[in-house]
Amino acid sequence: MSEMNLDWEDKVWNDPDGGSIVLHGVIPTVVYPNGLRPRLTWHGLGIIGSSEEVEVWSEEEKAESKDPGINLDSAILGGGLDSLYLEMLTWTEGLQVGKFPDPEPRRLHKSAVNHNRSVYFAEPDMTDESWADFLGREAKAMTRPKKLLKMIFVSRRWRKCMKRVRKQVVEQPSREPDGLQAVSALAATWWKLNRENSDEKLNLEKDLRYASRLRGGLADLRNEYGSDAVLLVPIQQAARESLLIALESAPKPEESSSNTTSSHGEEE
Repeated sequence: MSEMNLDWEDKVWNDPDGGSIVLHGVIPTVVYPNGLRPRLTWHGLGIIGSSEEVEVWSEEEKAESKDPGINLDSAILGGGLDSLYLEMLTWTEGLQVGKFPDPEPRRLHKSAVNHNRSVYFAEPDMTDESWADFLGREAKAMTRPKKLLKMIFVSRRWRKCMKRVRKQVVEQPSREPDGLQAVSALAATWWKLNRENSDEKLNLEKDLRYASRLRGGLADLRNEYGSDAVLLVPIQQAARESLLIALESAPKPEESSSNTTSSHGEEE
């Protein structure tokens, strides 16, 4: 069963080898108010995606500059869980929602680049044979007849899941928009149903691979910053707990691709 924690505090995991990984919970396609943005000193950024994510962000920015809102419209027209999530998100008041590229990870990535901080990718590239094999097994699990049948009743599943998730929603910090509770519930429902579309063993395997590669990124940062090294990881709010559990099992660090870093500072 998928673990979930919807509070608004960043989660910190202290690596037994030194340094820490900070899981900064975000809501996909939602622009965070300043009060929820990280204010800690960090030395490197971990992206829950492959190195190709940066190119995708760039293409989305180009598309938005030519036709504002085109990415959102295309995603909604695509149907499925993504469409349900984004369409319901647009009814939220008091927040900027449905923005592409994903605002918080992209903002932090630009900050990392501007300040020459290392960027690490939790997801291997497709040239990684073991990862390609995993994606094949995941695709097979998602297309089993029983799973496909569930997709037919996606609206009904959404309503049922939303009722359960609402009980876990945590009130937003004082002075922050009321709409944060609504988008938190929507994003958590979306995440939970996406997890259910796969196999739980595969979900755990993915979490462990992510944790291993993030530990590898932190190990690289320790070469320069020692036990004070901090790796900041923007990750969907609902997904923090499952990744934290994977980190606590201390999987062997795996090297992950990065850029060169030479400086650090407090997030602006």
